[in-house]
Amino acid sequence: MDTRPDSAGALELVFLGEYEQALRIATPILEASPSDLNAWYIAARCLVELGETELGLKNLEHNAVAYAHAGRPVLALSRAKELEALGGKEDKITKIVARLYSSSSKRVAELDPEPPPLPQGVMEPISGRVALSQVVDKAKQAVAVAWGQSLTEDSSGPLPFVPLWSALSEEDFSALARSLERIVVKPDEVIIAQNVVGDAMFAIAEGEVEVMRIDDGEGAPTTTVLLARLAPGAFFGEMSLVSAAPRAAEVRASSTCVLLRATKQALEELATKEPQIGDMLVAFCHARMLENVMRVSPVLSPVPASRRAEVIARFGTDFKESGEVIIAQDEEGLGLYVIVSGKVLVHKNMGGKVVQLATLGPGDLFGEISLIMRRKSTATVTAVEDTALLFLPRQEFASATREYPELLKGAYDIALDRELKNNSILAQGRASEVDIVLV
Repeated sequence: MDTRPDSAGALELVFLGEYEQALRIATPILEASPSDLNAWYIAARCLVELGETELGLKNLEHNAVAYAHAGRPVLALSRAKELEALGGKEDKITKIVARLYSSSSKRVAELDPEPPPLPQGVMEPISGRVALSQVVDKAKQAVAVAWGQSLTEDSSGPLPFVPLWSALSEEDFSALARSLERIVVKPDEVIIAQNVVGDAMFAIAEGEVEVMRIDDGEGAPTTTVLLARLAPGAFFGEMSLVSAAPRAAEVRASSTCVLLRATKQALEELATKEPQIGDMLVAFCHARMLENVMRVSPVLSPVPASRRAEVIARFGTDFKESGEVIIAQDEEGLGLYVIVSGKVLVHKNMGGKVVQLATLGPGDLFGEISLIMRRKSTATVTAVEDTALLFLPRQEFASATREYPELLKGAYDIALDRELKNNSILAQGRASEVDIVLV
């Protein structure tokens, strides 16, 4: 059991249902720092569980509003969901968050969200020798001061733009918020499994997650690559909303996490009623796919971050089912492809024999040889599982490489390296006279 004498330790106790001990830790912290929103939340939550229901619910409501004004809209909506589950009403909080962060808000600005505040102070917990009734009385006084303190805080400053949400009207924002589900995930629990078709996207309200790609290596030892650590306010899993391709990575909780979950089914039902929300979701997911791939692709990542949005605008998206041919050997290349999720096989027909050249996965590109070398495709590329792609047409590639020479250099280096490897593989195939079986 976590008994650290700070608000983080007290929050873990809340997750474990140890409300009295959590209150004994949070109350002194709140008395010393009435502006500590985490300690205020913990005290209010514990008061609900320890019999002071009405007072606790009112404080939870105002605490959620304070989080919204402090630039933490995901956490504010999570608190609203929690309030509803405890017998309160979430609508008031949802409407306030929508007003603050929707497209009509005058406070939203293009700025990076502030990182979650660190726990304020470490205070000596209230001793177990002190009666619970006295602890509750102290907590009631502390939350009253915190409530009053929140009313004096400046609530006129800029707020961070929230991906997708801040592009919606107040009405659509509220509709989307009502479709979200609050879930709590334990440390080391897998939230998204790699190579499994997803059915939801997530936003982090509390805690952190790790994004990892696991490579089985086809006979080689399994390797795990840490791609990212995501903190509160981050979104992940959006690919499942626009693609049936398997997840390209695993997402695992590195601490106790509170998430807002949006299922594909719920969002599709919402988009049927409000088509503009569906359009926004598609545009959001498209942009996110491009952004994610640009961070890991050896061709796209050299483009300066300040110019990536311009490059992103040139790409389209495509989806191929398992077994579908994407590029046919000896045909004119259509453009440059980048794999977002899924897997493709590159193979060449040589006098009736099929030679396997490469298996490519997320972040890899293909189609570059015919573009760079100005000739017909030298091999066939087939999806070996459902695969989501980014696609830059031939004419757009020519224009983009003039404006962004980083693209041309990256593609040329890969084309040259791949050409050498292909020639080596083909030479081995001719020498051995052994058929390579496609699987």
